Amino acid sequence: MRVIGLDVGARRIGVASGDTETGIAAPAGVIVCADEASAVADALREAASRGAEVIVVGMPYTMAGRVGPQAEAVEAFARRLAEAGATVETVDERLSSAEAERALRASAPGGRSRPRMEKGAVDAAAAAIILQAWLDSERARRASGG
Repeated sequence: MRVIGLDVGARRIGVASGDTETGIAAPAGVIVCADEASAVADALREAASRGAEVIVVGMPYTMAGRVGPQAEAVEAFARRLAEAGATVETVDERLSSAEAERALRASAPGGRSRPRMEKGAVDAAAAAIILQAWLDSERARRASGG
């Protein structure tokens, strides 16, 4: 089954694609957010163009695991996707952007400093981390017969 992952931010949405057969997620780009309605439409178009049956949305809970203002905004975004007919699942995304930055910095020749690192690349890498977490949990669920 094809899936996409989204790292939803106020200005950009990182996009990743993957499938349950290979269990591998990969960065796939970024959606620039003009407004919520166009961001929802763009995310739905991304899912359709990739044949995705599920959209996995990263939830930015606070470090204490609570729903803060950003998580409330992302919950509303995920709800809009679902209301438009998408199958939406959520994943705890705490620290995914920091992990993405570390991975990108480690893979760059000589390591890049944060100001020079392309923000869209970080967003897409964070989306891949979010999607990979979902794929890993899906694989474990299937292996346990659930």
